[in-house]
Amino acid sequence: MPNQRKVHQLAEITKSLQDSKAIIITEYAGLSVSEQNMLRNEADKSGGSFIVTKNNLMRLALEAKSKDLAKDLHDFLQGPTAVYFSPDPVSAAKVISKFSEDHEKLKIKTGVMDDKMITIADIKALSKLPSREQLLSSLLAQLQAPAQALVRQLQAPMQNFVYGLEALRAKLTA
Repeated sequence: MPNQRKVHQLAEITKSLQDSKAIIITEYAGLSVSEQNMLRNEADKSGGSFIVTKNNLMRLALEAKSKDLAKDLHDFLQGPTAVYFSPDPVSAAKVISKFSEDHEKLKIKTGVMDDKMITIADIKALSKLPSREQLLSSLLAQLQAPAQALVRQLQAPMQNFVYGLEALRAKLTA
């Protein structure tokens, strides 16, 4: 009979799995508690969560979501496993990739995005994409560019008139 703590952990993992657009499965063996807490803080800042899980509980949660996905990830759920759950795949890839570069003991095993397994290469490629905020600011700049160009064109005759008056004043005073 399962104990209450494991039932609670399974519910937490299942809820995190349902709320996340992307998960990244890692091996955390060798990371100190303070390093794990640093990663948890980074995850919190980006809206995600980093949870050390029991492999069997993760398998049960994955089976509840998708039997095929659970079967695909079975080989990756071996040894010490921690999972990064995130509502934004790009920010998750950025945080985990940067942290794994700085801390060699954190190893990325695989990931899941849109209920499909992604490879380490896919995670690295996602980490190189601009963030959502950067994309939105770029879009806003592109949308504002025509209006700004129109304002400059409307102001040009007035500026040329002022420059002409200034040149005439300079010529008369000389």
